[in-house]
Amino acid sequence: MRFAVRFALFAPLLLSSLAPAAEPEAAPSAAIGRLKKDIFFLAGDECEGRGMETKGILKAGEYVADNFKAAGLKPAGTKGYFQPFTIAGSARLGTPNSLVVTGPDGEKLEVKYDKEFRPTGFSATGKSDAAEVVFVGYGIRAEKLDIDGKEVAFDEYDGLDVKGKVVALLRRTPRAEDKKNPFEKDTVTHAALATKVTLAAKAGAVGVLFVNDASYAKESDTLMDFRYAGGQAATIPVVQVKRAVLEKMLAAQDVKLTEVEQAIDKDLKPRPATLKGWKVAVEVTVDKSSIDARNVVGVLEGSGPLADETVVVGAHYDHLGYGEPGSLLGSAGKGKLHYGADDNGSGTTGLMEMARHFGAMKDRVGRRIVFIAFAGEERGLFGSIHYCKEPKYPLASTVFMLNFDMIGRVVAVEDKPAKKGGDEPAVKKDRVVVYGTGTGVGVEKFVETTNEKFDFKLLKIAGGTGPSDHDSFYRKKIPVLFFFTGTHKDYHRPSDTPDKINLAGLAKVVEFGEACVAHYATVAERPKYLVTKGGWEDPTEEKAAKSSRPSMPKLGIMPGNYEATDGGVLVEELTPGGAAEKGGVKSKDVVVSIGGKEVKNIEGYMAAMAAQKAGVEVEIVVLRGEKKVTLKVTPNP
Repeated sequence: MRFAVRFALFAPLLLSSLAPAAEPEAAPSAAIGRLKKDIFFLAGDECEGRGMETKGILKAGEYVADNFKAAGLKPAGTKGYFQPFTIAGSARLGTPNSLVVTGPDGEKLEVKYDKEFRPTGFSATGKSDAAEVVFVGYGIRAEKLDIDGKEVAFDEYDGLDVKGKVVALLRRTPRAEDKKNPFEKDTVTHAALATKVTLAAKAGAVGVLFVNDASYAKESDTLMDFRYAGGQAATIPVVQVKRAVLEKMLAAQDVKLTEVEQAIDKDLKPRPATLKGWKVAVEVTVDKSSIDARNVVGVLEGSGPLADETVVVGAHYDHLGYGEPGSLLGSAGKGKLHYGADDNGSGTTGLMEMARHFGAMKDRVGRRIVFIAFAGEERGLFGSIHYCKEPKYPLASTVFMLNFDMIGRVVAVEDKPAKKGGDEPAVKKDRVVVYGTGTGVGVEKFVETTNEKFDFKLLKIAGGTGPSDHDSFYRKKIPVLFFFTGTHKDYHRPSDTPDKINLAGLAKVVEFGEACVAHYATVAERPKYLVTKGGWEDPTEEKAAKSSRPSMPKLGIMPGNYEATDGGVLVEELTPGGAAEKGGVKSKDVVVSIGGKEVKNIEGYMAAMAAQKAGVEVEIVVLRGEKKVTLKVTPNP
């Protein structure tokens, strides 16, 4: 399950602890045995956390395909049971990476890699030979700062010629720790690394040297992890150097870095400096390869008058391998096996078990049922997006989609409090969250009625969007249901192991989902699609955890080019009824400007949206073919 749009752009979730599990209705021992076998294989050492960059995900895919075949499903991919596609891989440092500083006297100082400098995740592969160096302060261009009620310009590039030169600049902003920091009140996120890199490149710089500002260097002048910046976002080399490197260059001009920072803080006037005689040769190598992925697709054909219509059941089978992007341990998780038992070994296990149940039915009448194990979900719902682009069966005749993601941690929660006096104890029930109950006419009532048999503590969410693969189908105007049993402290960590799965609870959720699929595979009238209000929420999180996360106004688009470094943000899909759709944005438009600020890539998009306010109209510019179209859009909360 993917709780964030892009992994490096949001703070990690604060997760609630598991409550004690109730004893659900006993499932047949044979079913429990199958579920246990499947989950321990998928979340075992052999599958290597099913990371997109591991061989283990190939084994997991073969395992799912073999089980589909054994269940009687026919191949429904483009290559047997498989539907191959390609996604962009993570940026990785290659070789060589070097930084050589030459002083006015001609002496060359080779700055030590990983000790005195390190390339950032924004860097492009590139090389500059002995370029002049210009110190541009914080590298900020602010047209209108509100300082004590007055509008003041702050442009550190004003009058500077940095074309063909390397710029050295500080992180954060002046007065970074001041509660009344005027840069924070501006509509541009001036502290964003992507903003600073974009400005430097636009001014003609051939390289960027980031330096920790005084507030970041209080305790330790630490170099950023390469992955911190979240992917390639520049066309020039971008590295970080220790403050001592810049201090040495400034000292030759009889300038002290700390004094410059203090002076800028005091009067908010730029103090750029051309470092006469100093030259920098920088070379950075960033490898960015593509990843071969594949969905696993099997079908049980229907019969009777509804045979040409389709119901889809899905679950993603990829996870984080040895700490791939998305691990909540950050860089500390690199090399540690993330088993992904609940996320989403549980959903994949449930998918295979449901396939067995339907596959065993003799002479079944009703719509065809397509079972899909999606790949690439953790990277951005890529598997379901790809299927919806190239469906095996027309989406126009796909009437319903059910998604399983993280269904292995069924816990008991209070349904009725204890009565005063102790006459009646508190009543607990197994909890399940069902999303999408508002995406079709009559869906909510049907789910409630069906739950009478299972007696879950049912938490209903009307919306059809969210961080899992049902989202892709909802955006194609297909009613959806998404089953989920809740967050926990092991999410996206190595501790999400199969021994913690509630197998009886998992079996019970599968039966509930199966009842829903059986209904929509046979009901004569297909459910009428509805647009829902409201976005994603997780009712299983503690209130404190919810309130701690920053919110951002939303346009209601699904970006389709996360990895692009330039050219704008492609609108892959629109949220039905969302702000963008209402404002006239169309699928395949490319967003190039928000609120007058250029949008080059996903990082720039997020920075621009963070500066907007929900309910306040903003002008956006999109490319529609070769034509620029200006639209007025009012973001949603």
